[in-house]
Amino acid sequence: MVLFWVLIVAARDCDSIEETIAYGRVGGIGSKVVGFGFGGTIVFGVWLAFNKDSYAIWDGWILAAIILWVIGGATGGRAGTEYRKALKRAEELKAAGQQEQPGELRALNRSSRGLLLHTISSLAVLLILIDMIWKPGAPSLADLRPSNFNVPLFIHVGGAMILVGGVLTAAAALSFARGDVRQIRFGYFSLLFVAFPGLILTKLGATLIWHKESSHSLMGAAFPHRDDPRWIEIGGTALDGGGALLVLALILGWFGLRRIDGKTDFVAKLPIVGKWTGETLLRLTTLIALALLVGYFIAVWAMAGKPG
Repeated sequence: MVLFWVLIVAARDCDSIEETIAYGRVGGIGSKVVGFGFGGTIVFGVWLAFNKDSYAIWDGWILAAIILWVIGGATGGRAGTEYRKALKRAEELKAAGQQEQPGELRALNRSSRGLLLHTISSLAVLLILIDMIWKPGAPSLADLRPSNFNVPLFIHVGGAMILVGGVLTAAAALSFARGDVRQIRFGYFSLLFVAFPGLILTKLGATLIWHKESSHSLMGAAFPHRDDPRWIEIGGTALDGGGALLVLALILGWFGLRRIDGKTDFVAKLPIVGKWTGETLLRLTTLIALALLVGYFIAVWAMAGKPG
């Protein structure tokens, strides 16, 4: 969902064949991930409803989530169909060796119908998240967690969605860039303006939750301790280590962009690193983004399965 919002904003003024195709490649990755995520969500959710004695598949909040899931999937799929018209047209023009007509691809990339459908899909996902956290009508929510955990949990999960979506967008764009400076910038700024704010929200929500649940102070809850449960150690370490790597990727990418633009900096005077080209620095940023996706997958597993 986040990846597609980034693409919608970035491609809004795109009227180029090559750039439209490049954005389409990133969107293709997003479609595969969303398909896997939507399928996994309903399978895991229904399994959980049948295996938890305190829940039943016919509970109102579970039925509401299933209905919203259907709406979100249907409208999201149709939104993708609308935006793929731009990609299809760009590929047709390229195959025919023709130039785009001024404004033709821009109009397709600005699809108002696609925007409306994606907005509805995003609202459905947002309502599912709210429904899953607050569980309206569930009789035993107090046994699961205090109600004052709900807002921090919403911040934590929402931030994680933004974080992973931003990293996925950046990793896909940088991997497919092939020296295209516009796509390199798109990937880098997805890390900076999407993933990094998502990291802050994720960390803030996690800290507030663990501060309420543990005996740690607010500052102490921000970092894993030896006496914390195993899942906190795994998830906290993945989040903190991933945050450090994300900052490193941003620093390397910033210097890489400067060098591609022909600008000099103090790093050029350092041994070894100073000799690296902008392409090398940005390649490292790409590798870090890909590694982060693996780390965040582990963190999600730890938070969901809570080993130990």
